[in-house]
Amino acid sequence: MTPARGTVHLVAGTEATAMAAALSDELTADGVRAEAVQEPSVVQDRLAEGNIRSVVISDSDDCDGLAVFEQLRAAGAVVPIVLVAADPDPDRVTEALRAGVTDYVDTAMPSSLLAARLEAYATRWPTDWRVGAAQWDDISSGVSHDAKNPLNVVMGRLELLDIGEPHEEALLRSVNRVESLLTDLSRIGSIACPVSKTEPLSLSDVAREVWAAASYEDATLEVATDATIDAETDRLQLLLRELFDNAVTHSEESVTVTIGDTDSGFYIADDGPGIPESDREDVFDQGFGTTRDGEGYGLFLVDTAARAHGWTVTVGESESGGTRIDVTTS
Repeated sequence: MTPARGTVHLVAGTEATAMAAALSDELTADGVRAEAVQEPSVVQDRLAEGNIRSVVISDSDDCDGLAVFEQLRAAGAVVPIVLVAADPDPDRVTEALRAGVTDYVDTAMPSSLLAARLEAYATRWPTDWRVGAAQWDDISSGVSHDAKNPLNVVMGRLELLDIGEPHEEALLRSVNRVESLLTDLSRIGSIACPVSKTEPLSLSDVAREVWAAASYEDATLEVATDATIDAETDRLQLLLRELFDNAVTHSEESVTVTIGDTDSGFYIADDGPGIPESDREDVFDQGFGTTRDGEGYGLFLVDTAARAHGWTVTVGESESGGTRIDVTTS
């Protein structure tokens, strides 16, 4: 995917004709124009022509701009998509931007400023989170796939060579670590895109399914919730799996992991050694790790999956002195 470099800014919805005319007067790039379409449903057909630079959609009672945006992204549209409305409601603006809309502007904005923004969006790397995540997914998946082929060659040759200790173990450990990093690289791209469809899920059922699939030894799960949350199944499972892995991996002895609900979401707590207070602000950063063999991506993936839902995660101390991760969903 590359930045849009077409010749037409499409304008759809209420007052599309007047808005397109005003924008055309302000556009300065040679050969670029704004064009109105009578029905938002026509936009998808026009995008197939390949010369569309961006799409502007009026978000009003007569036209659900966010619904049109979702339809276009679901159909594979990667051009910038901007919603406009008269005196827009702040909650609506927040909802749209979280969904991945490139921008949301007031119709009171001068046409010259909107035209300048459209030209910037059309010629630069995407500011749209959803498009950026999709591009990163393509890149990271390709890099991960291509890099694993030569790693497989290295692994095959190592098995044939009689290197002996201490070098053999260190080499195999390093190769395995690179493979793990490449796997995490491809996973980051796939989970970073904002969640567009959720469903009511039993938190206890999902937690038990994830725990059972992992077959943890010397670890116990206690479920103290009957809450139902709106989430995407795959990413909720990933979030819980990484939190469970984190609790078990960092506990040298048997550990009890508890999942429960709060007034604003849910928590995962354990009775392990806990996370030092000095590290708590950094544990969700990419590459941060406190164990020798850890890659430092587990809690980063948790934070990424949470942000994709519009949630936040924080770390603290459990009642037993271990780690407690709170996920705020509302």
